[in-house]
Amino acid sequence: MSQDKPVRSVNLTLLPSLAFLVFGVALALAFVIASDKVGKSIGQFKQNRPEIIVKGVATLDVRSGQGSLNGTLSWRGENFGEGRAAMLAQRAAVQKLLKDAGFAESEIVFSASDVTRLEPAVFPEFAPNQDGVRTPIQRAPVDFNRFARGKVPEFAFTQSFSIETPNVDRVLAFSRQEVFLEQGVTLSRGTPVFRLVKLNESKQELLEAAAKDAQRRAATMVAGSGSKVGALLDASQGVIQICAKDRVGESDANSIDFYSIEKTIRVVVTMRFEIVKE
Repeated sequence: MSQDKPVRSVNLTLLPSLAFLVFGVALALAFVIASDKVGKSIGQFKQNRPEIIVKGVATLDVRSGQGSLNGTLSWRGENFGEGRAAMLAQRAAVQKLLKDAGFAESEIVFSASDVTRLEPAVFPEFAPNQDGVRTPIQRAPVDFNRFARGKVPEFAFTQSFSIETPNVDRVLAFSRQEVFLEQGVTLSRGTPVFRLVKLNESKQELLEAAAKDAQRRAATMVAGSGSKVGALLDASQGVIQICAKDRVGESDANSIDFYSIEKTIRVVVTMRFEIVKE
């Protein structure tokens, strides 16, 4: 005898809610698809939008506002006391020379004196040989910066100094002045260095001028085409050069000149504009 299976009941009150849920999901999906298509269309429009990329250049002639120069006093000999006395005397002579040239005491800085004892260079002259034959050793010349020049020890005194001043012409003049010291002391001087003191202010002024130059170039390039320069889309700073006055523009790389009093600052910017119909 077969038994009838029980029939499950369906809650008909849930059907409207389920239908509403399905409709909402379908509507959201349609909105996402439509938004994607609109976004792609806008992106395609932007890609096809006419643009122009130009470089703007600005230059400014400036004069260095700070000059500096390094120098070294040196003495070398066999008598320690003689070398010490010579260095003290000639340091005073150089200080007087600098003050007579117009440098203030605060602009002159002497370092402490250094002294090195150099021993004679002693090397074997012949290589040992089992057969009793003396073979001369071939070697490079002796480095007398490390060894004494004779057969007794020597003492090498050195003392460095620096001058720094806003008077750049005075620095240049002293770097070219002939100086003769006594007591075996020698004076060596480096190349004078000249720096700008208001570079940030000059750079800001040049960036503004370079941006205006880029706008003028863009307007010139589209003139007569039935279009005009529209909104700025992108801008970036390019090369900044600080060159000797007669060498500006010789390189496309960033550069800084330290050895000229008269300089030229050159700034380049790159700007991208939208082109629109007039």
